[in-house]
Amino acid sequence: MQFSETNQSIAKGLVAAWGAIETPKHNTNVTVRTKTGGSYEFSYTDLDGIFEAIKNVFRDNKIAVIQNAHTDFDENGTAYVSVETTLLHESGEWVKSEPLKVIANQGMQDLGGQITYMKRYSLSAMLGIATEKDDDANGVAGNQVEYKNQQPRKLSEAQVKRLYAIAKAKDISAADVKKAIMKDYNKTQAEDLTKEEYDELCGRLEAAGKE
Repeated sequence: MQFSETNQSIAKGLVAAWGAIETPKHNTNVTVRTKTGGSYEFSYTDLDGIFEAIKNVFRDNKIAVIQNAHTDFDENGTAYVSVETTLLHESGEWVKSEPLKVIANQGMQDLGGQITYMKRYSLSAMLGIATEKDDDANGVAGNQVEYKNQQPRKLSEAQVKRLYAIAKAKDISAADVKKAIMKDYNKTQAEDLTKEEYDELCGRLEAAGKE
């Protein structure tokens, strides 16, 4: 963990915030079918649930959360994705996590899900809060994972604006974006896209014209 050169103000704010944050409620239920034929269930709090639990507390204590994801390559050409979490105080002081780094998935949707997963772990570790009763990395172990009762979440206004801003920068009309949403995702409006669909579409728009 890294700290800014001075940290008196952010330290005071974080101590106050940590004392006020309540353990977030679990909002996702998962059934895991193991490779040996057995199964079990557990629940956890997704990334949106964590932000819902801390947003007001952090606002009151003048702290913002910044999460950065980037990719790089090792000497063998293997792509890695890294996530860093920074807690920024209004004084300009900050504390930043060490990078959480794994081999990057090749598909855009898989990469988006991987980044979201890493952001959740990085943020919950920084905050020192429990978001689960069990390990939800079962897919990595080859187990079949089924998510239940996970309520669909609409995209935020900022996310929708970003989507259309990317399209505009590539000279793609809003009408064409809407057609793509209906044709490729069977949705009538951008707000109804899942986070994975949104990440994929943003990636496609950003790549437009690069061929």
